[in-house]
Amino acid sequence: MSVFEKRPGMALAAGALALTAVAGSGLCALYLSGTPFVASEQVSVEEKASESAAAKPIFAEIRDMPAEKVLSAALAEPPKGWRPSGTLQRSASQPVPYSCAVNDTAPSVALSRLFSVDGDRVQVVTAAYTAGLGAEVMRQQVEEARSCAGSAVAINESKVGGKDPGVEAHRVFTYKGSSAAQVVSFRRGDVLAFLVGAPDAPLSRIARQLDDHLAAGLKDVCVDQKSVAADASRSPWSAAGYKPYMVKDKVAVRDVPLPTVPAGSGIEAVPLPGPKIKVEYVQPAADPYYAVWPPMPKQMDVPEPPKSPAKAAVTETSIRILAEDKQGPGCGWAFTGMSPMVFDAKAAEQTNAERRREASQKLTAGTQQWQQSVLDYWTAYDKYGQAADDYKDYAKEVRKVNKAWAAIGAEWDAYWVSYAAYESALGVRAQFFRDQENAEWSYLNALAQCEADNRRAAEQPKPKPKPEPEDSDDKDKDEDKEEPKEEEQEQPEVRQVDCDSAIGVPAILDWAPPPVPSEPAPPADPRPENRR
Repeated sequence: MSVFEKRPGMALAAGALALTAVAGSGLCALYLSGTPFVASEQVSVEEKASESAAAKPIFAEIRDMPAEKVLSAALAEPPKGWRPSGTLQRSASQPVPYSCAVNDTAPSVALSRLFSVDGDRVQVVTAAYTAGLGAEVMRQQVEEARSCAGSAVAINESKVGGKDPGVEAHRVFTYKGSSAAQVVSFRRGDVLAFLVGAPDAPLSRIARQLDDHLAAGLKDVCVDQKSVAADASRSPWSAAGYKPYMVKDKVAVRDVPLPTVPAGSGIEAVPLPGPKIKVEYVQPAADPYYAVWPPMPKQMDVPEPPKSPAKAAVTETSIRILAEDKQGPGCGWAFTGMSPMVFDAKAAEQTNAERRREASQKLTAGTQQWQQSVLDYWTAYDKYGQAADDYKDYAKEVRKVNKAWAAIGAEWDAYWVSYAAYESALGVRAQFFRDQENAEWSYLNALAQCEADNRRAAEQPKPKPKPEPEDSDDKDKDEDKEEPKEEEQEQPEVRQVDCDSAIGVPAILDWAPPPVPSEPAPPADPRPENRR
């Protein structure tokens, strides 16, 4: 049986609310145009007190709801310093960009009132949704804000600033032509509050004042003020789809002991995990270009210890079982006058019993698997111990071979040092002979040049004697007769030299060459003759 089947009055009330919500959305104007939010029905606090329940039975039932009482009281008796500028309005529309219907879900209660707070004009809209839908509706409103506002209205999202009011809060600035407005919204449970004001109004601070005021009123009537969108699935009107209410339940089976080692298996039962075996990795030396001995043992990998099972079997687990949702999600069923979801205790118990049975079977199978995994671990640990001992022997042999190879390598290093010195000595001796040969050629060339110079000197004619000077009178006469001839330059007399004395013999020709170095012998082959 549905909620409306159990309470026909609620069906009429919901219908009335839907109609008034539609009417209100057509009458309410944006703050952008400067017009306050006004609904089709305006009721002052005084009129509310004098209304007759018999005259309007549906609204009499609605106004008995905790949601109606809390929201009406919050706006009728606002925080200190707030001055009402208008009457309380019912079926109020929510402000742009949150004015679009979300999944055809309308609030059960929607009130609005205009206030003056510290000189700032602030429109406040409060809305209470049915159990669990508040968080889901606000999430979708935020996601669809731009599409809801339309292309004519620009939106700029902003941080609230300071501590967020409620359990979640949002702040946007809307722009249409030359008009601009600021909207701050927040939520507690299934109650959504919207504050609309000028862009420079301190709405974040004002929203925190309203939040403190609402929280006090919701304290005793809202089941969960910190509800989340996922809680909406407990409601049959959730956009995400209905999921039955479930709670955690524990299922346990008896403890099982450690298994018994099979007789004659030779396996030792060790703690879980087994004692740590210290195994040090050893790096075999690389094969050199020279002969070495003894040979390196075949390479082994460091054994890895097996993964240990848990110290004890898992004998307890948590499952989710069907339960009667007496209070409801969010602010609860009673907050908006809803009846709890119909709960078939008998059918639920059968389902829960099956879930417990399946969980118990799973736990029992798990304990059996745990015992087998312990036996497998003990077997693997025994093999691991043997592999660790084998690796330790291998590591010992590798270190021994590495040491022997290092000694052979040191001999080869010494050999190459000696061989380098030998080649250097050969180079010095060869250079000496080159220098001696060059010196001999230079000496012989110098002697040949000297002897050639002596021969040219002997072949040149001897210079003529210098003529006596003539008298001056005769000289003048000769000058009148002919021009004087250019005097011939006097050639110096070339003298012969003693070449053997002038050109000394290079000393290097008398030096003895460096001795012939002895070539070092390479290290002997350490391998046995039958293994070479």
